[in-house]
Amino acid sequence: MPIIGVTFFLVIKKVSVLFKQSREVIDWLNKVINESILGAALIRVINSQQLEYVKFLSANTKAKDLGLSILNLFAGLIPVIIFVANLAGLTILLLGGHYVINGNMSLGDFAAFNSYLALLIFPIIVIGFMSNVIAQATASYGRIAQVLNQDNVAAIGNITDPLKGQVEMKNINVLYGQKPVLMDISFQLQPGSKTAIIGPTAAGKTQLLYLLTGLIKPDSGDILFDGNPVESYDQESFHNQIGFVFQDSIIFNMSIRENIAFNDMVTDESLEKAIETAELKDFIYALPEQLNTIVSERGSNLSGGQKQRIMLARALALNPRVLLLDDFTARVDNNTEQRILANVQRNYPGLTLLSVTQKISAVQNYDSVILIMQGEIIAQGTHQQLMKSSPEYIQIYNSQQSTSNYELQS
Repeated sequence: MPIIGVTFFLVIKKVSVLFKQSREVIDWLNKVINESILGAALIRVINSQQLEYVKFLSANTKAKDLGLSILNLFAGLIPVIIFVANLAGLTILLLGGHYVINGNMSLGDFAAFNSYLALLIFPIIVIGFMSNVIAQATASYGRIAQVLNQDNVAAIGNITDPLKGQVEMKNINVLYGQKPVLMDISFQLQPGSKTAIIGPTAAGKTQLLYLLTGLIKPDSGDILFDGNPVESYDQESFHNQIGFVFQDSIIFNMSIRENIAFNDMVTDESLEKAIETAELKDFIYALPEQLNTIVSERGSNLSGGQKQRIMLARALALNPRVLLLDDFTARVDNNTEQRILANVQRNYPGLTLLSVTQKISAVQNYDSVILIMQGEIIAQGTHQQLMKSSPEYIQIYNSQQSTSNYELQS
């Protein structure tokens, strides 16, 4: 028995490590396959089929090697268990027979002992055969526990009062490791105001929006809504009043209606108002199934602009008090964008709008523009004020104007 126990312990200990590595490699393999399928057209265009094949082969080979290592360990464990069990049976037969012949044990006692031993050995053999499942379950549980044991990103408050739309950041600092991402960020948004955040790529603009959702917390500083810390609000009530349009289009394989009315609180009236505001009415009602049209996986049967507008309608359908747009203008032409902004002002009076963008032409009529560079606020004011006082803003404006003029001439 000790031999079986020690062997079982050593194999399970080694196999658990291999199973954990195997799960990580399979995740990597699935990611490679998923990216290759989704980017199939691009891969063909840039002629990188061989590179993708090498990536797949590397991940697949690693998964195969780990799988074979696990099988080899179990291939050695099962024979050891069976051999030791049979050896124990043979030893007992020899010793028991000797004791019975010499009169030290009755035949009935010997038969009973053999029966008890069989009852004991059978579960051990079964455990040996199930050790594969036990090791897999242990590795899987460890990976699940890592997620379940993560600390909640924000404290759960109890304020459920409707938001008025006032937003304030005070001395916000965010670090990524030891590298500062946002440094001493402070600004205030008044209810019903339109504010734009301008800045180059990797300036920390998107990180700033995520902070305002309460999904992540700054390393230092305060985020206030109507004068109350964001963590003091009830999460469900708070998020129902914050609309967020992500930079990456998140579209689900379901009907257009379900993609927009993604919350039980959405009524038919608020759904129609959101569709009209997002300039989707003509597009949707020209489809044979209209709102019941099924969107393909990741919205592959929609254009970039259509996906962005569906996401905007989803955010507006809950009648939010604060709307956060992350580079929404990138996939929408200027005319459509201006119509949408006019619709938002008309249909959602009092809505506080904060829009991250790289296009100065889209924010000239905003109440305020915040220029962020390398995680710091460089300048803040209206477009007209910044054109007089901020060299960095003027440089970005002139650069975009030159590019726009070149495209028009071409």
